[in-house]
Amino acid sequence: MNNALFIVSLQHELAMAIGNKLDLKAMLKVFLKVCFNRLNLTSAHIYTYCDDDGLPIKLTIQQSAYYQHLLSIPKMKRGLPWSNNDVLMRFVKALDGQQRNHSFQCENSHYLFGFIIPQHGLLIFETHYIIEESIQRALAPILQKLAISYYTSIVHDSLVKEVDSRQKAEETVVFQAQRDGLTTIFNRQHLNTLLESAIADAIAEQHCGCVIFIDLNRFKPINDAMGHAVGDQILLSLAKRLQSLSSENIDVARFGGDEFILLIKKLSKNHPEMIDNTIAEINQLLCAPFDIDNGSYKLNCSMGYAVFPEQSNKVNNIIKFADIAMYEAKNAKTLHGLKYHTSMSDKITERLAYVEEMKQAISNDDFKLYYQAQYNYQGDIVGAEALLRWQHPTRGMESPAVYIPIAEESDLILVIGQWVLEQACRDIYKLEQKSLPANFKNIAINVSAKQLIQADFQHLVLSTIDKNNICPSHLTLELTESLLVENIEDSIKLLHNLKAKHVDCAIDDFGTGYSSLTYLQRIPASVLKIDRSFVTNIDKSKDSAAIARMIISLAETLNMKVLAEGVETKAELQCLKALGCYNYQGFYFSKPIPFDDFIALLMS
Repeated sequence: MNNALFIVSLQHELAMAIGNKLDLKAMLKVFLKVCFNRLNLTSAHIYTYCDDDGLPIKLTIQQSAYYQHLLSIPKMKRGLPWSNNDVLMRFVKALDGQQRNHSFQCENSHYLFGFIIPQHGLLIFETHYIIEESIQRALAPILQKLAISYYTSIVHDSLVKEVDSRQKAEETVVFQAQRDGLTTIFNRQHLNTLLESAIADAIAEQHCGCVIFIDLNRFKPINDAMGHAVGDQILLSLAKRLQSLSSENIDVARFGGDEFILLIKKLSKNHPEMIDNTIAEINQLLCAPFDIDNGSYKLNCSMGYAVFPEQSNKVNNIIKFADIAMYEAKNAKTLHGLKYHTSMSDKITERLAYVEEMKQAISNDDFKLYYQAQYNYQGDIVGAEALLRWQHPTRGMESPAVYIPIAEESDLILVIGQWVLEQACRDIYKLEQKSLPANFKNIAINVSAKQLIQADFQHLVLSTIDKNNICPSHLTLELTESLLVENIEDSIKLLHNLKAKHVDCAIDDFGTGYSSLTYLQRIPASVLKIDRSFVTNIDKSKDSAAIARMIISLAETLNMKVLAEGVETKAELQCLKALGCYNYQGFYFSKPIPFDDFIALLMS
């Protein structure tokens, strides 16, 4: 009777343990603990049949699968895992092969009893006594019930994993839809959503917000010269730096290329001060150079901002206004962010109209080359600088200080620059048909940064020279030192290649840019041009004279000639001669004049 009560009690407790958990391993652990305690076991083990991925499965008819250890109580034997126990491993193998209950007496007088969990696994008990047949038979219905719960748990686990996997997939899709592929910060599309919500909140709660448009300066030359791998690393680094500013009320997004946006929400009444502080923080983040591989790149940015809903309650308008303000800051070469004003839009409209007029001028052949003669100390013309002039049909002669920067912004400078190259070569050909004075050396043309970074610039120069059948040494390229340092390694290589073909170069506006002696000695230039800012009133300025003396001394050391530009008075000329500068250009000698007039001057 007592044995019968024990069996009933055991079956009841095991049945309760089986239904206690949905998670497979947790359910089996409870079941194994009840077996261990109620049957006074020395150890208990469960091996489960698995698929190729190691996941528990339910065996179908005639299906074979390998088994895998799942649980043991206790976890180890004498400090070693059960997988090292040869007796147990051999017993499990025999039990799996026979697929029926099995028992074995160990050498230490312990017993192993094995049971089949139908279609799911193997159950092994280790005891110090023989388990009665009645108890073994009593376990059969329990193991059938265990198999059902086993399968339920497998299905449950599968559903949980499927739901979890689907949720992760959905989260991934949402993340990818909202995030920039390179930097993982918010992308343009999600920024629009965030800004739309921020504007609605600002209107409803009667506060304001701000969009700061950020554009990285001098990024394109680096990206073009060093490759996208370096460019991408710079953008990643910048994104991380900007992300450090993000908070509950500040979102950071990549708008595209090297453009980023900060969305500031819920600004207080003293928002101008907060915006200024944020702009100062952005500038501070850019103080440290971007160290990529073996290169170090020092960059800054231009910033513009617009306030909502004060300046507009439309997403597109706010971004457009901030963008316009950013370009104003870039043109002004200021690192202090500028707030959008309607006058900026008027200026953009005027600039676009001006660009169209320039395009028309190119079509109508309204651009001309004027030539300003360059003289030596004996008064001989030794060369000339080709200068672009635009005779507008209604406004007259336009100022290069106006149209050259606009041409560079709009990329028209590439078309204009190529026209200048071709026209200068045509004019050089005409000069070569004359009996040129012995001292006359070359015609110099100015080259813009956008021209210099063209992949085929060398080919364009050499092919234009060949097409016009001129002597390459009669053409000189004038480049500013800041333009060279922008992309120094490629610039040096390019100029050496052109020098090998006898095309010379001169460094213009020397002393106003980087003045890196390390780079200067590697650039194959034959002329340093002293900038007009040091030449004007040099006879009255000790500082200007000292700078000119330094440039002259440097040129002598590097075996270069020096040419002073902007010479307008006899006193300036005499001072330059006294300092050792023997080549000049300026109104004192000759203004820029049309080509035919220059020929007459040269031959006079």
